Amino acid sequence: MTIEALSNGLLRLEDETLMDGAAVIDLHPTQVQTLAILAGFTMPDKGRKALERIASRLGALHERTKALEGMLCTAVVEDGIGVAPELTAAEFIAENLGEVLRDVQDLMAPVTEPDPDHQNQGGQLLIPM
Repeated sequence: MTIEALSNGLLRLEDETLMDGAAVIDLHPTQVQTLAILAGFTMPDKGRKALERIASRLGALHERTKALEGMLCTAVVEDGIGVAPELTAAEFIAENLGEVLRDVQDLMAPVTEPDPDHQNQGGQLLIPM
C-alpha cells in the first residue's frame, strides 16, 4: 500500500495488490484523525493543548472572580460599605467567565462518536460528523 499527500491536502491510499485491480481511497486529514481515534490512537493536537491551557486560566479567573464577588457581598451586607456597583460588575464578570469556560470545555469535548448499531448498505460503521 502506498500513501501519498496530494496537492489539494488530501491523503491518497492505494493498494495495487488486489486481484481486481488497484483500490484507491482519498481521505481528508480529519478523516484520518477520526479513524486513528476510533482505532485507539491519540493524535497530538496543538489546538486541544492550547484550549486546555485557556480553560485552566479561565477556571482560575472564574474562581478568583467568585471570591471577589463574595468579598464585595460581605462588604455590602456586613460592613455597609457602598460597593454595590463593584459587586454588580464582579457578578457579571464571574457569570460571563463561567460561560466562556463552558464554551471552551464544549470545544474540547469529543465530537465524533460511532453508532455501533447502525450499519450502512456496505456493512461499514457509520460515523456522524
